[in-house]
Amino acid sequence: MVTTILSIVLATICLASAVADFRLVPRIVEAVARLGVPTRLIPILGVAKVAGATGLLIGLANEDLQIFAAFCLSVYFLLATFLHLRAKDSVADTAPAGVLLVIAVITFVTALG
Repeated sequence: MVTTILSIVLATICLASAVADFRLVPRIVEAVARLGVPTRLIPILGVAKVAGATGLLIGLANEDLQIFAAFCLSVYFLLATFLHLRAKDSVADTAPAGVLLVIAVITFVTALG
């Protein structure tokens, strides 16, 4: 039950974030530039989030896919958090990636059990 709730929450957040990536929302473009990531890669980041979210949602009926999707999103948000820390971003700018990392890891761990 916990894994299901976490998967739905994480998938929803990833899908909303992907929409912002696809629309090249100025705040996203600015943040990604600060991290040293080329703007042309922002839609690819959105695709990764959609893939992870889709895996989590389909994974509600396929445990192995759910585990894999949660693992991949954990890696994604670990890298995002690392880039924010490397860029010496503020806590406010780093926290969303960090919180999503925690949610993704908890989703992964609970899906394993």
